[in-house]
Amino acid sequence: MPWCPKCKAEYREGFTECATCHVPLVDELPDEQDMEQMPDAVQAEPVPEEAVQLENPIAVYTADSRIDAEMIRDMLRESGIPADMQQVLAQHAGAVTGRRARYTMQVMVGAADTARARALIDETKQALEAEQLDEDELARLAEEQAMQTPEQPMEDNTSFKLLPVVAAVIVVALVLLYLVGR
Repeated sequence: MPWCPKCKAEYREGFTECATCHVPLVDELPDEQDMEQMPDAVQAEPVPEEAVQLENPIAVYTADSRIDAEMIRDMLRESGIPADMQQVLAQHAGAVTGRRARYTMQVMVGAADTARARALIDETKQALEAEQLDEDELARLAEEQAMQTPEQPMEDNTSFKLLPVVAAVIVVALVLLYLVGR
C-alpha cells in the first residue's frame, strides 16, 4: 500500500500523490532519520487550500470583510503557516433598537505559529501602507486611464423610437378584432 512520507497517511493502490500534502507517495514509510534528511522543499510547502486542523487556535487577524480575511489567510498558507477562518458575531441584532447583526471574520493559526503569523501580517500591512497613493496621484492615474480608453460610439436606437407606433398599431388591431367579433 502507498504511504505519504510527510503526513504518513495510507492510500489505496493506484494513488500516486497525497491529497493533503501534494507529495509523491512511497511504498514504505521512511525512518525518522530519513525524514530529517528530506529536502526543505518537501518539508516547507505551502499549506493546501482545504480546511486545516489547528492545535490551540488563536485569532491573529480580524477583518470586517471576508475578502480581507481570505487574503491574509492565503498569505499565511503560502508562507507555510496553517491558517483557517471563522465568522464571529460582532454585534447582536435587536428588534427594539433596530440594529442588524454584524459579523467579522477572524483568521486563526495554531498557538505555535502565532508570533510568526503576526510578524508576517505586520510586514504585509506596512508594505500596503507604503504603496498607498494620495488623492492627486489617484486623480492622475484616473485621467491616464480615461485617455487610454477608446470612446464608445452612441448606438442608434431607432427601434425604441418606433415602439409607441408599434404599440398603437397593436391596440388598434385588438379593438378592430373586438368589434368584428361582436
